[in-house]
Amino acid sequence: MTRIYVSLTTAVVALVVSGCAKNKTDDTQNPDGTVAGDGTTDGTADGTDAQTPSRARGATSTRGAGSKAQGRTKSLAAKKPPRAPSTTPQNNGPNGLQVELFATDPIEALPSYESIGAVAETFTVPNIDFDDAVAANFAGSKKAAGNYAMRFTGSINIEAEAEYELCLHSDDGSQLLLEGTLVVSNDGVFDSATETCELVYLAAGEYQLEIDYFQADGPSATLHFAWAVDGGDKVIVPTEVLFKPAAPTTR
Repeated sequence: MTRIYVSLTTAVVALVVSGCAKNKTDDTQNPDGTVAGDGTTDGTADGTDAQTPSRARGATSTRGAGSKAQGRTKSLAAKKPPRAPSTTPQNNGPNGLQVELFATDPIEALPSYESIGAVAETFTVPNIDFDDAVAANFAGSKKAAGNYAMRFTGSINIEAEAEYELCLHSDDGSQLLLEGTLVVSNDGVFDSATETCELVYLAAGEYQLEIDYFQADGPSATLHFAWAVDGGDKVIVPTEVLFKPAAPTTR
């Protein structure tokens, strides 16, 4: 009986020692205990890399060329369902945006359109990609000179819900509104073109869009409207997702 008791004790001790050694090895290989979504501990099952966290978390916000988006993601929903994918945009087709030009006195911030007088000119653009242009006749205007403001209106078609990084890069100030909600504010008088980006989670739909811009008296002007979808590369928002108002409007 004594011999059997000793053998059992020895076996138990061996099992305990073996288990401790295994736990120590596991802790060394995975010290933080992180478990991947597939149940593995290294996030590399099936040869794939672990997912990169969303840029909505832990991002910083700076104003200046190449600025990153703010850390908090906003969420918006459209009042209209998405349009069918657009065919190749035509010069006289529905794609693009309407532009209203307003002459202003010298200003240092975006004006209230209700208080600066009548629209001086109305025209259309395919998208917003105007790089270091001469301030006079900016964006294709025939009357832009000196101090002025522009209001770009229409809609943007979002075919699939995703996280969108929306960016305005301008000289001087600009802002973006979707469904009447201020999304990107890049206001002010700048010595050089300045960029501000915001992360927005957009459901599928057609969103009312307004981009406001002003130029203080100066030799050059810049305005770009760009996006990055779900952490992808940042590109100019393409013409095929922009739509002019159903009928030209002057407010």
